[in-house]
Parts: sequence; structure tokens; C-alpha cells
Amino acid sequence: MSYQVKSRFKPVFKQFIKLRENVQKRQKLLKFKKKKWKPFLKFYLNRIRRFRKFKPLDHSKYFVTKYGVRGVGYRKRYRDTLHAGKRLRLLYGNLRKKYFQKIIKTTLKRKKPNSKNLSDLGKIFLERFEKRLDITLYKAKFAPTIRSAQQLIVHGKVSVNGKPTQNKTYILVQGDVVSLNFNCVNLYENHTFDSTKWPIPPKHLVINYRTLQILFLNDVRSNSMAVEFPYNLRLQKILVNYPHQ
Repeated sequence: MSYQVKSRFKPVFKQFIKLRENVQKRQKLLKFKKKKWKPFLKFYLNRIRRFRKFKPLDHSKYFVTKYGVRGVGYRKRYRDTLHAGKRLRLLYGNLRKKYFQKIIKTTLKRKKPNSKNLSDLGKIFLERFEKRLDITLYKAKFAPTIRSAQQLIVHGKVSVNGKPTQNKTYILVQGDVVSLNFNCVNLYENHTFDSTKWPIPPKHLVINYRTLQILFLNDVRSNSMAVEFPYNLRLQKILVNYPHQ
């Protein structure tokens, strides 16, 4: 007898409690008043007050703990790796675990024999997500969230090089022109007006907000990832340990 696994939608905000991180920078989360959110909000608000000055992080470096005996336990390493992968999956629109592991394995196959560290692999790994069509729409401020960008693509409101596409995982290449249907202007008009505010769109995108078009330049690796990710991504742990989780 075969059993069919039912896919149940998991609320995104509840997944932030165990991770102890507002991964998607949702301002709505700060207005929650239920009792289960009080410990999380207390920890998160205290951390924001403690670090009022933003300190950029170089995600290509290997971060060593201040105390040598901490973080060497198997259970803690397993938990840290699992949480690091979950944060990155939620950051890019709650990706499926199989798809995430597939991207990791594809990245590791491109490792050069002369490379002594994982800094280059980390940039190649993040580049795979930054080239996606839904991420590009979100980074260009054409949609307030990645999920809303995916809805635009699925409903045929986005075209690449003049051809409509409904593939939200479409990988862009250099010279591709992404166009948004003018009928969607009223939905995200206020959000588009705030596009010049922080954080600004990445340099590998040339955006025309009058024609609602994006030109993809394909120089993602040259951009600094320190500003876009306010917390440590732990890419080394993800690339080495996550495929075996």
C-alpha cells in the first residue's frame, strides 16, 4: 500500500523562532504580541540595540571562535550546520532541501585543484541563487518579497528577452533583459518608489523604473556580499557538512 505525503505549508515566521534570526527582515514580525514571540523579540531587539553600528562581514573568510573548546562537540556542529542551511534557504524564498543540496553538490564539482580555501566556492555557490529570475525581481525592488516575485512569474507577468516565462527558477545570463507587465505597477507602486532607499539594488543589475526593465550584467562575484547579509552565513559549514545532513 502506497502512502502519499501531504505537503503542508509551514508559516515562515514560526521558523524564525528556532533560528533566533529575522532572516527575511520582516518588519511585521516586530508587531507580534503573543506570548510565544516574547523571548524571540526580546533577544532580537536587544541584539539590535547592542549593535547599532552596522559592521560588514566578509563571508569569504573562515570564522574562528574566540574560545578554542567551544563548538567542537558533534551535536553543536550538527545543529549549527543545520541552522545555517535553514537560514540561507529561508533567505532565498524557503527553498526545498533537495534542491539546496543539489546546488551544493554542483558547486563542489567545480572546485579547482589549486584552490586552498572555500572562498571562491562560496561566491560560486551564492552566484547560483543570485542569477535566479525571482531573486532578480526581488533585488531590483519590483516585488516586496521573494514569494510575491514568484507569484508574478507564475501568473505570466514577467518576460525575458521579450518572451513570457513562468519558470521562477530561470537562470539569467549576461545580456538578458527582464520586463515586467505594466498592469502590475499599481500593486507595487509604493514599494518601487522606495527603491532608492537602503539597501540599494546590486551593481550587476541595470534597472529602468520607467520602462520596468532589468538588464543582467553577470558580474555577481565582483559584488561585495558583506552589505546584503547582516549575519554570518557560515558558508564553509554549509558546503562541507550540509550535504551529509
